[in-house]
Amino acid sequence: MQWEVEALEPDELQRLVLAAVDPYIDRDVLARQIAREEKQRRALATFLDGWDTSGMA
Repeated sequence: MQWEVEALEPDELQRLVLAAVDPYIDRDVLARQIAREEKQRRALATFLDGWDTSGMA
C-alpha cells in the first residue's frame, strides 16, 4: 500500500505517524529527554534575558 502523504490532512498524518511509532517509544527515555530539553530551554532563556536590545551582555 502506498499513500501520497501530501494529500493527507496534517492532523491525520500526525495521527498515523504517532500510532506507528507508539509501540517503540521508551517512556522513561522520552521523559528524561523532555526534562533535559526543558532545562536547556530555561538556561537559554536566562542567558538571553541578560542581553540588552543592542545584543550586548
